[in-house]
Parts: sequence; structure tokens; C-alpha cells
Amino acid sequence: MKRKIDISLKKQAKQGRSIATVAAIAEAATYILRREGPSGFTANKVCEKAGVNIASFYQYFPNKQALLFYVAQTAWERQLAKLSPILQRSGFDHQGKLREFIREFFRIEAAEADLRQALKTAAVDLKETKEFRDLIAEGAALTKAFIKDALEIADAEDLDFNVNFIVLLVTSFAERTTDERTSTAKLIRQADLLCDMLIAYFGIPSGSPPGIVGDLASSVE
Repeated sequence: MKRKIDISLKKQAKQGRSIATVAAIAEAATYILRREGPSGFTANKVCEKAGVNIASFYQYFPNKQALLFYVAQTAWERQLAKLSPILQRSGFDHQGKLREFIREFFRIEAAEADLRQALKTAAVDLKETKEFRDLIAEGAALTKAFIKDALEIADAEDLDFNVNFIVLLVTSFAERTTDERTSTAKLIRQADLLCDMLIAYFGIPSGSPPGIVGDLASSVE
């Protein structure tokens, strides 16, 4: 039986100085992970790079796994801050929103590739924690709201299946192609290809209310 990892912060940084200390530790951790990988990632090295003492580290983080999760969490929150406005934008151009979303997601994944690989190698057990699952669920809820609006799927089971399928497909494809250090131009082409496949498979409408699109499709047939 695996020992449960404590990844909760010991306390939240609320004052200006403490917020700056936690930010410096997280920035140093990100720097070391990207340049040295998990093998060079230690609490002492992080503190040295951040310019803080080891006591300050353990004042907020119970272990380096907690710091790793904090880095992953802040990276994911940055992603959601960029992606949420795209899918939540009003209007019926669901194709345009999906295309912009996937392109931006691929760009973000490319920018975070080194950090993601280091985190994956150093902290594979984080995916088994409730905290990490909650982060993933937040992104899935965003996608679910978009798919429900775009396709008007009434059956809850069908909606959940389609959302899980899209999330798995997009995230897996993005990770694979960005791990290969694909050029920006090729990255966008691959994002568009994936988007075109989803649009065709799900019949995602563009520019008009779903009922109008359906009527036009029927008249063409």
C-alpha cells in the first residue's frame, strides 16, 4: 500500500512578505526543474536559488512533493485563466471558439513542456491525490459546459462520455506533440487538424444557432 503524500501547504501566505517568499520558492523550483530536472531538485537547492533559508521553506511546505504540487497547481491555474474566456465567450461560433481553444492549449503545453516532463518524472503519485483530481475536474467542467451548449446533448451519460473523450484526446495529443518540440507552425497545423476532426465527428456548428445549422444541413441532404 502506497504511503499517502502530504501535499497541503502548512499555512497560506497572506502578508506581502510571506507571499513574496512563497513566490520566490516556487519560481526557484520551476527554474531548477526546467534546467536540471527532478534529479537536481532538492529543498536546499531551491532555497539557495530563492535566497531564503530552509526554515522558511518548511514554514510553508511539508516536503518537496508539496512544492511540486504547488508549482503544478499554479501552472494549471494560469492555463485556466487563459482558456476559460475562450470557451465562455458568448455567440454561436462554436467552431471558432473550439479552434482558438485548442490552438491556445497547444501553445501553453509547448511553453510548459520542460516543466511538465520534470513534474511527471519527479511526482507521478500526484495524479492519485484528491487535490490534483480536483484541478483536472475544474478543466473538465469548463469543457462540459462548452460541449453542452454547442451540441445540446440532453442525456447526462452521453454528455459525460463525450466530454471525457474530448479532454483525453486533446490533452494526450497536445502532450505528445509538444514533447517532440514541434515547431510553432507545425504545432498550429496539428491543432487545427485535431479541431477539424472534432468538428466533423461531433457536427459542431459555426456562426448560427444550432437549429438553423440543422435545417441547412437537412436541406443540403
